[in-house]
Amino acid sequence: MSSREIHVLVIGGSWAGITAVNELVNLSNGPYSGLRVTLVEQRTHYFHKTGVIRGLVDAKYADKMFISYKGLFRDSELSNPAHRFVCARVTRVYESSVEVEGGERIPYDYLIIATGTTPTSMPVTQSIDDVECRARYQRMRNAIESSRSILFVGGGAVGIGLCCEIAEMYPKKCLILAHSHEKLLSEDLSGNFAANTELLVKKMGIELILGETVLSNTAYNEEEWVVTPQTVLTKSGRRIPCDLVIWTTRARPYTDFMNSLPPTNERKPLVDVDSGCINVRPSLQLSDTRYPNIFAVGDVNSLPYAEKYATSAVLQAKHAVSNMRILMNESYDFRIKMSPTMAAEAAAKANMASYSSTRNTQMVVALGKNKEVSSTIFSKFSSWASGGSRGRNYMLDKAEKMLHA
Repeated sequence: MSSREIHVLVIGGSWAGITAVNELVNLSNGPYSGLRVTLVEQRTHYFHKTGVIRGLVDAKYADKMFISYKGLFRDSELSNPAHRFVCARVTRVYESSVEVEGGERIPYDYLIIATGTTPTSMPVTQSIDDVECRARYQRMRNAIESSRSILFVGGGAVGIGLCCEIAEMYPKKCLILAHSHEKLLSEDLSGNFAANTELLVKKMGIELILGETVLSNTAYNEEEWVVTPQTVLTKSGRRIPCDLVIWTTRARPYTDFMNSLPPTNERKPLVDVDSGCINVRPSLQLSDTRYPNIFAVGDVNSLPYAEKYATSAVLQAKHAVSNMRILMNESYDFRIKMSPTMAAEAAAKANMASYSSTRNTQMVVALGKNKEVSSTIFSKFSSWASGGSRGRNYMLDKAEKMLHA
Protein backbone atom coordinates (compact mmCIF):
# COMPACT_ATOMS: atom_id res chain seq x y z
CA MET A 1 0.00 0.00 0.00
CA SER A 2 1.14 3.55 -0.64
CA SER A 3 -0.19 7.05 -0.02
CA ARG A 4 2.74 8.78 -1.72
CA GLU A 5 2.05 10.57 -5.00
CA ILE A 6 2.46 8.25 -7.99
CA HIS A 7 1.70 9.34 -11.54
CA VAL A 8 0.45 6.63 -13.90
CA LEU A 9 -0.06 7.52 -17.56
CA VAL A 10 -2.18 5.39 -19.91
CA ILE A 11 -1.93 5.93 -23.67
CA GLY A 12 -4.94 4.67 -25.61
CA GLY A 13 -8.63 4.69 -24.75
CA SER A 14 -9.99 1.36 -25.96
CA TRP A 15 -10.48 -1.99 -24.19
CA ALA A 16 -7.00 -2.36 -22.69
CA GLY A 17 -6.52 1.31 -21.87
CA ILE A 18 -9.93 1.88 -20.27
CA THR A 19 -9.65 -1.35 -18.26
CA ALA A 20 -6.26 -0.21 -16.95
CA VAL A 21 -7.70 3.20 -16.01
CA ASN A 22 -10.61 1.62 -14.13
CA GLU A 23 -8.28 -0.73 -12.25
CA LEU A 24 -6.01 2.17 -11.30
CA VAL A 25 -8.87 4.43 -10.22
CA ASN A 26 -10.16 1.66 -7.98
CA LEU A 27 -6.72 1.46 -6.37
CA SER A 28 -6.69 5.23 -5.85
CA ASN A 29 -10.06 5.05 -4.10
CA GLY A 30 -8.60 2.47 -1.71
CA PRO A 31 -5.11 1.87 -0.36
CA TYR A 32 -3.26 3.97 -2.99
CA SER A 33 -4.72 7.40 -2.29
CA GLY A 34 -1.71 9.15 -3.83
CA LEU A 35 -2.27 7.60 -7.25
CA ARG A 36 -2.77 10.11 -10.08
CA VAL A 37 -4.14 8.64 -13.33
CA THR A 38 -3.97 10.36 -16.72
CA LEU A 39 -5.52 8.92 -19.88
CA VAL A 40 -4.18 10.27 -23.17
CA GLU A 41 -6.31 9.48 -26.23
CA GLN A 42 -6.37 11.28 -29.57
CA ARG A 43 -10.06 10.64 -30.24
CA THR A 44 -12.65 13.06 -28.93
CA HIS A 45 -14.81 10.04 -28.09
CA TYR A 46 -14.61 6.31 -27.53
CA PHE A 47 -15.33 4.54 -30.83
CA HIS A 48 -16.46 0.94 -30.44
CA LYS A 49 -14.15 -0.67 -33.02
CA THR A 50 -15.18 -4.13 -31.84
CA GLY A 51 -18.55 -3.53 -33.49
CA VAL A 52 -17.31 -1.66 -36.56
CA ILE A 53 -18.59 -4.35 -38.92
CA ARG A 54 -22.14 -4.19 -37.48
CA GLY A 55 -22.14 -0.41 -37.83
CA LEU A 56 -21.42 -0.77 -41.54
CA VAL A 57 -24.84 -2.35 -42.13
CA ASP A 58 -26.87 -0.96 -39.21
CA ALA A 59 -27.01 2.85 -38.86
CA LYS A 60 -28.92 2.70 -35.56
CA TYR A 61 -26.25 0.50 -34.03
CA ALA A 62 -23.57 2.82 -35.38
CA ASP A 63 -25.06 5.78 -33.49
CA LYS A 64 -24.51 3.92 -30.21
CA MET A 65 -20.85 3.25 -30.98
CA PHE A 66 -19.76 6.78 -30.09
CA ILE A 67 -19.40 7.08 -26.31
CA SER A 68 -18.09 10.07 -24.37
CA TYR A 69 -15.09 9.72 -22.06
CA LYS A 70 -16.71 12.15 -19.61
CA GLY A 71 -18.11 9.40 -17.39
CA LEU A 72 -14.78 7.66 -16.97
CA PHE A 73 -13.58 9.61 -13.92
CA ARG A 74 -17.02 10.79 -12.82
CA ASP A 75 -17.28 8.59 -9.72
CA SER A 76 -13.80 9.58 -8.50
CA GLU A 77 -13.92 13.33 -9.15
CA LEU A 78 -14.74 14.24 -5.55
CA SER A 79 -12.32 11.80 -3.90
CA ASN A 80 -9.46 12.33 -6.37
CA PRO A 81 -9.81 15.31 -8.73
CA ALA A 82 -6.22 14.83 -9.96
CA HIS A 83 -7.28 12.14 -12.45
CA ARG A 84 -7.67 13.58 -15.92
CA PHE A 85 -8.37 12.89 -19.58
CA VAL A 86 -6.13 14.51 -22.20
CA CYS A 87 -7.43 14.52 -25.77
CA ALA A 88 -4.22 14.60 -27.78
CA ARG A 89 -1.94 12.47 -29.93
CA VAL A 90 1.26 11.25 -28.31
CA THR A 91 4.25 12.10 -30.50
CA ARG A 92 7.18 11.02 -28.31
CA VAL A 93 7.82 8.80 -25.32
CA TYR A 94 10.74 9.54 -23.02
CA GLU A 95 12.13 7.81 -19.95
CA SER A 96 9.92 9.71 -17.49
CA SER A 97 7.50 11.72 -19.64
CA VAL A 98 5.57 11.74 -22.91
CA GLU A 99 5.15 14.58 -25.37
CA VAL A 100 1.83 15.24 -27.06
CA GLU A 101 1.01 17.17 -30.21
CA GLY A 102 1.59 20.84 -29.47
CA GLY A 103 4.67 20.17 -27.35
CA GLU A 104 3.18 19.60 -23.88
CA ARG A 105 5.16 17.19 -21.72
CA ILE A 106 3.28 14.94 -19.29
CA PRO A 107 5.42 13.28 -16.58
CA TYR A 108 4.89 9.74 -15.33
CA ASP A 109 6.22 7.23 -12.84
CA TYR A 110 4.57 4.33 -14.66
CA LEU A 111 3.39 4.11 -18.25
CA ILE A 112 0.90 1.75 -19.88
CA ILE A 113 0.86 1.76 -23.68
CA ALA A 114 -2.46 0.53 -25.09
CA THR A 115 -2.69 2.23 -28.48
CA GLY A 116 -3.85 -0.89 -30.33
CA THR A 117 -3.88 -1.23 -34.11
CA THR A 118 -5.66 0.73 -36.81
CA PRO A 119 -6.99 -1.08 -39.91
CA THR A 120 -5.98 1.29 -42.71
CA SER A 121 -8.54 -0.34 -44.99
CA MET A 122 -11.37 0.75 -42.67
CA PRO A 123 -11.49 4.54 -43.22
CA VAL A 124 -13.88 5.10 -40.32
CA THR A 125 -11.32 3.84 -37.80
CA GLN A 126 -8.86 6.53 -38.89
CA SER A 127 -11.15 9.46 -38.03
CA ILE A 128 -10.51 11.01 -34.62
CA ASP A 129 -13.27 13.62 -34.72
CA ASP A 130 -16.84 12.58 -33.85
CA VAL A 131 -18.52 14.47 -36.73
CA GLU A 132 -15.99 13.38 -39.34
CA CYS A 133 -16.19 9.78 -38.15
CA ARG A 134 -19.98 9.64 -38.45
CA ALA A 135 -19.94 11.18 -41.93
CA ARG A 136 -17.27 8.78 -43.16
CA TYR A 137 -19.19 5.84 -41.69
CA GLN A 138 -22.28 6.84 -43.67
CA ARG A 139 -20.29 7.05 -46.91
CA MET A 140 -18.98 3.53 -46.29
CA ARG A 141 -22.52 2.24 -45.72
CA ASN A 142 -23.63 3.94 -48.95
CA ALA A 143 -20.83 2.19 -50.85
CA ILE A 144 -21.88 -1.22 -49.53
CA GLU A 145 -25.54 -0.60 -50.33
CA SER A 146 -24.92 0.59 -53.91
CA SER A 147 -22.52 -2.22 -54.84
CA ARG A 148 -23.63 -5.46 -56.47
CA SER A 149 -20.47 -7.56 -56.13
CA ILE A 150 -18.02 -7.21 -53.24
CA LEU A 151 -14.61 -8.80 -52.83
CA PHE A 152 -13.33 -9.07 -49.25
CA VAL A 153 -9.58 -9.51 -48.92
CA GLY A 154 -8.55 -11.19 -45.67
CA GLY A 155 -10.08 -14.20 -43.92
CA GLY A 156 -9.54 -13.14 -40.33
CA ALA A 157 -12.28 -12.46 -37.78
CA VAL A 158 -12.96 -8.96 -39.18
CA GLY A 159 -13.17 -10.05 -42.81
CA ILE A 160 -15.38 -13.04 -41.99
CA GLY A 161 -17.62 -11.05 -39.67
CA LEU A 162 -18.16 -8.17 -42.09
CA CYS A 163 -18.81 -10.51 -44.99
CA CYS A 164 -21.45 -12.39 -42.97
CA GLU A 165 -23.10 -9.19 -41.72
CA ILE A 166 -23.53 -7.99 -45.31
CA ALA A 167 -24.73 -11.45 -46.43
CA GLU A 168 -27.51 -11.28 -43.83
CA MET A 169 -28.52 -7.72 -44.68
CA TYR A 170 -28.18 -8.06 -48.49
CA PRO A 171 -28.69 -11.75 -49.38
CA LYS A 172 -28.81 -11.03 -53.15
CA LYS A 173 -25.36 -9.45 -53.35
CA CYS A 174 -22.49 -11.45 -54.80
CA LEU A 175 -19.94 -11.79 -51.98
CA ILE A 176 -16.45 -13.23 -52.38
CA LEU A 177 -13.97 -13.75 -49.54
CA ALA A 178 -10.32 -14.23 -50.54
CA HIS A 179 -7.65 -15.35 -48.10
CA SER A 180 -3.95 -15.95 -48.78
CA HIS A 181 -3.78 -19.04 -46.53
CA GLU A 182 -5.31 -22.46 -47.17
CA LYS A 183 -7.63 -22.11 -44.17
CA LEU A 184 -9.53 -19.23 -42.64
CA LEU A 185 -8.47 -17.33 -39.52
CA SER A 186 -5.03 -17.44 -37.96
CA GLU A 187 -2.56 -20.24 -38.51
CA ASP A 188 -2.12 -20.61 -34.74
CA LEU A 189 -5.79 -21.56 -34.21
CA SER A 190 -7.01 -25.14 -34.49
CA GLY A 191 -7.85 -26.67 -37.85
CA ASN A 192 -11.29 -27.79 -36.65
CA PHE A 193 -12.18 -24.24 -35.63
CA ALA A 194 -11.23 -22.95 -39.07
CA ALA A 195 -13.07 -25.81 -40.82
CA ASN A 196 -16.29 -25.17 -38.87
CA THR A 197 -16.07 -21.48 -39.74
CA GLU A 198 -15.54 -22.25 -43.42
CA LEU A 199 -18.58 -24.55 -43.49
CA LEU A 200 -20.89 -21.95 -41.95
CA VAL A 201 -19.60 -19.15 -44.19
CA LYS A 202 -20.29 -21.21 -47.31
CA LYS A 203 -23.81 -22.00 -46.09
CA MET A 204 -24.49 -18.26 -46.09
CA GLY A 205 -23.87 -18.17 -49.86
CA ILE A 206 -20.41 -16.61 -49.69
CA GLU A 207 -17.80 -17.75 -52.22
CA LEU A 208 -14.43 -18.59 -50.67
CA ILE A 209 -11.13 -18.27 -52.50
CA LEU A 210 -8.40 -19.74 -50.30
CA GLY A 211 -4.66 -19.92 -50.89
CA GLU A 212 -4.71 -16.94 -53.26
CA THR A 213 -2.86 -13.67 -52.64
CA VAL A 214 -4.78 -10.69 -53.98
CA LEU A 215 -2.64 -7.97 -55.56
CA SER A 216 -3.26 -4.32 -54.73
CA ASN A 217 -5.62 -2.69 -57.19
CA THR A 218 -5.15 0.84 -58.51
CA ALA A 219 -8.88 1.46 -58.03
CA TYR A 220 -8.52 0.84 -54.31
CA ASN A 221 -8.47 3.95 -52.12
CA GLU A 222 -7.56 3.71 -48.44
CA GLU A 223 -9.34 7.00 -47.65
CA GLU A 224 -12.69 6.10 -49.20
CA TRP A 225 -14.39 3.02 -50.61
CA VAL A 226 -14.94 3.43 -54.36
CA VAL A 227 -17.72 1.57 -56.15
CA THR A 228 -16.64 0.95 -59.75
CA PRO A 229 -16.60 -2.11 -62.06
CA GLN A 230 -13.14 -3.63 -61.84
CA THR A 231 -11.18 -6.86 -62.17
CA VAL A 232 -8.81 -7.76 -59.36
CA LEU A 233 -5.83 -10.02 -59.98
CA THR A 234 -4.28 -12.59 -57.69
CA LYS A 235 -0.61 -13.52 -57.57
CA SER A 236 -1.35 -16.70 -59.55
CA GLY A 237 -3.04 -14.71 -62.32
CA ARG A 238 -6.65 -15.40 -61.35
CA ARG A 239 -9.08 -12.61 -62.30
CA ILE A 240 -11.90 -11.69 -59.90
CA PRO A 241 -14.59 -9.29 -61.20
CA CYS A 242 -16.32 -7.05 -58.65
CA ASP A 243 -17.34 -3.42 -58.14
CA LEU A 244 -16.12 -2.90 -54.56
CA VAL A 245 -12.99 -4.20 -52.83
CA ILE A 246 -12.83 -4.22 -49.03
CA TRP A 247 -9.43 -5.01 -47.51
CA THR A 248 -9.43 -6.28 -43.94
CA THR A 249 -5.77 -7.26 -43.82
CA ARG A 250 -4.15 -3.85 -43.57
CA ALA A 251 -3.61 -3.04 -39.92
CA ARG A 252 -0.53 -1.87 -38.09
CA PRO A 253 0.07 -0.96 -34.44
CA TYR A 254 0.39 2.72 -33.62
CA THR A 255 3.93 2.88 -32.20
CA ASP A 256 5.63 5.77 -34.06
CA PHE A 257 6.12 7.61 -30.77
CA MET A 258 8.51 4.88 -29.58
CA ASN A 259 11.29 6.16 -31.86
CA SER A 260 12.30 8.68 -29.18
CA LEU A 261 12.97 5.98 -26.58
CA PRO A 262 16.50 4.57 -27.02
CA PRO A 263 17.03 0.80 -26.60
CA THR A 264 19.84 -0.50 -24.43
CA ASN A 265 21.04 -2.66 -27.32
CA GLU A 266 20.48 -1.52 -30.92
CA ARG A 267 20.31 -5.18 -31.96
CA LYS A 268 17.31 -5.68 -29.69
CA PRO A 269 14.83 -2.97 -30.74
CA LEU A 270 11.90 -1.96 -28.56
CA VAL A 271 9.57 -2.31 -31.56
CA ASP A 272 9.59 -5.30 -33.90
CA VAL A 273 10.66 -4.09 -37.35
CA ASP A 274 8.32 -6.41 -39.28
CA SER A 275 5.10 -6.29 -37.25
CA GLY A 276 5.45 -2.86 -35.65
CA CYS A 277 4.51 -4.40 -32.28
CA ILE A 278 6.20 -3.47 -29.02
CA ASN A 279 8.36 -6.32 -27.73
CA VAL A 280 7.32 -7.35 -24.23
CA ARG A 281 8.36 -9.82 -21.55
CA PRO A 282 5.90 -12.34 -20.02
CA SER A 283 5.24 -9.71 -17.33
CA LEU A 284 4.02 -7.39 -20.15
CA GLN A 285 6.83 -4.95 -19.36
CA LEU A 286 9.00 -3.80 -22.25
CA SER A 287 11.52 -6.46 -23.22
CA ASP A 288 14.31 -3.96 -22.51
CA THR A 289 15.01 -4.19 -18.76
CA ARG A 290 16.08 -0.55 -18.80
CA TYR A 291 12.37 0.37 -18.70
CA PRO A 292 10.73 -1.76 -15.99
CA ASN A 293 8.07 0.89 -15.38
CA ILE A 294 6.67 0.76 -18.93
CA PHE A 295 4.06 -1.84 -19.92
CA ALA A 296 2.44 -2.56 -23.30
CA VAL A 297 -0.96 -4.29 -23.44
CA GLY A 298 -3.48 -5.31 -26.07
CA ASP A 299 -2.99 -5.41 -29.83
CA VAL A 300 0.07 -3.15 -29.66
CA ASN A 301 2.33 -5.73 -28.03
CA SER A 302 4.19 -8.75 -29.39
CA LEU A 303 1.95 -11.50 -28.01
CA PRO A 304 0.64 -14.04 -30.57
CA TYR A 305 -2.30 -13.33 -32.89
CA ALA A 306 -4.56 -15.50 -30.72
CA GLU A 307 -4.25 -12.78 -28.04
CA LYS A 308 -5.50 -9.98 -30.33
CA TYR A 309 -9.06 -9.91 -29.03
CA ALA A 310 -10.95 -7.58 -26.69
CA THR A 311 -11.28 -10.19 -23.96
CA SER A 312 -7.53 -10.79 -24.00
CA ALA A 313 -6.82 -7.05 -23.95
CA VAL A 314 -8.90 -6.71 -20.79
CA LEU A 315 -7.03 -9.54 -19.07
CA GLN A 316 -3.67 -8.13 -20.11
CA ALA A 317 -4.54 -4.70 -18.72
CA LYS A 318 -5.51 -6.20 -15.37
CA HIS A 319 -2.32 -8.23 -15.32
CA ALA A 320 -0.16 -5.19 -16.06
CA VAL A 321 -1.77 -3.18 -13.26
CA SER A 322 -1.30 -6.12 -10.88
CA ASN A 323 2.42 -6.26 -11.70
CA MET A 324 2.65 -2.50 -11.44
CA ARG A 325 1.19 -2.77 -7.97
CA ILE A 326 4.05 -5.10 -7.00
CA LEU A 327 6.52 -2.41 -8.00
CA MET A 328 4.55 0.26 -6.15
CA ASN A 329 4.55 -1.84 -2.99
CA GLU A 330 8.33 -2.10 -3.16
CA SER A 331 8.59 1.71 -3.43
CA TYR A 332 10.35 1.76 -6.79
CA ASP A 333 10.12 5.45 -7.72
CA PHE A 334 11.13 5.78 -11.33
CA ARG A 335 10.64 9.49 -11.92
CA ILE A 336 12.15 11.34 -8.95
CA LYS A 337 13.43 9.42 -5.95
CA MET A 338 15.70 6.90 -7.71
CA SER A 339 17.98 7.13 -10.73
CA PRO A 340 16.77 5.11 -13.76
CA THR A 341 19.68 2.68 -13.35
CA MET A 342 19.04 2.12 -9.65
CA ALA A 343 15.30 1.68 -10.27
CA ALA A 344 15.88 -0.81 -13.07
CA GLU A 345 18.29 -2.87 -10.98
CA ALA A 346 15.89 -2.91 -8.04
CA ALA A 347 12.86 -3.74 -10.18
CA ALA A 348 14.72 -6.64 -11.80
CA LYS A 349 14.64 -8.37 -8.42
CA ALA A 350 10.87 -8.00 -8.06
CA ASN A 351 8.80 -11.16 -8.30
CA MET A 352 6.72 -10.27 -11.36
CA ALA A 353 3.95 -12.62 -12.52
CA SER A 354 3.90 -13.93 -16.09
CA TYR A 355 0.81 -13.39 -18.19
CA SER A 356 -1.11 -16.59 -18.91
CA SER A 357 -2.18 -16.99 -22.52
CA THR A 358 -5.90 -17.19 -23.28
CA ARG A 359 -5.42 -19.26 -26.42
CA ASN A 360 -6.77 -22.35 -24.65
CA THR A 361 -9.98 -20.60 -23.64
CA GLN A 362 -13.13 -20.20 -25.72
CA MET A 363 -12.68 -18.47 -29.08
CA VAL A 364 -15.77 -17.07 -30.79
CA VAL A 365 -16.20 -15.55 -34.25
CA ALA A 366 -19.53 -13.87 -35.02
CA LEU A 367 -21.21 -14.75 -38.31
CA GLY A 368 -23.84 -12.03 -38.36
CA LYS A 369 -26.54 -11.36 -35.78
CA ASN A 370 -27.77 -14.90 -35.29
CA LYS A 371 -24.84 -17.27 -35.77
CA GLU A 372 -21.35 -17.72 -34.43
CA VAL A 373 -18.67 -20.37 -34.46
CA SER A 374 -16.95 -21.34 -31.24
CA SER A 375 -14.07 -23.49 -30.11
CA THR A 376 -16.23 -25.25 -27.49
CA ILE A 377 -18.87 -27.90 -28.20
CA PHE A 378 -21.40 -26.35 -25.80
CA SER A 379 -21.12 -22.95 -27.44
CA LYS A 380 -21.54 -24.47 -30.90
CA PHE A 381 -24.82 -25.97 -29.78
CA SER A 382 -26.08 -22.90 -27.95
CA SER A 383 -25.26 -20.55 -30.83
CA TRP A 384 -27.48 -22.60 -33.14
CA ALA A 385 -30.23 -23.02 -30.59
CA SER A 386 -30.60 -19.43 -29.45
CA GLY A 387 -28.62 -17.28 -31.87
CA GLY A 388 -25.02 -16.17 -31.54
CA SER A 389 -24.45 -14.13 -28.40
CA ARG A 390 -21.25 -12.47 -29.73
CA GLY A 391 -22.99 -11.28 -32.89
CA ARG A 392 -25.94 -9.64 -31.17
CA ASN A 393 -24.17 -6.46 -30.11
CA TYR A 394 -20.41 -7.10 -30.30
CA MET A 395 -19.98 -6.38 -26.59
CA LEU A 396 -21.33 -2.83 -26.89
CA ASP A 397 -23.14 -3.19 -23.57
CA LYS A 398 -19.85 -4.13 -21.88
CA ALA A 399 -18.14 -1.10 -23.42
CA GLU A 400 -20.89 1.19 -22.09
CA LYS A 401 -20.47 -0.29 -18.63
CA MET A 402 -16.70 0.02 -18.84
CA LEU A 403 -17.02 3.72 -19.67
CA HIS A 404 -19.74 4.34 -17.04
CA ALA A 405 -22.02 5.59 -19.82
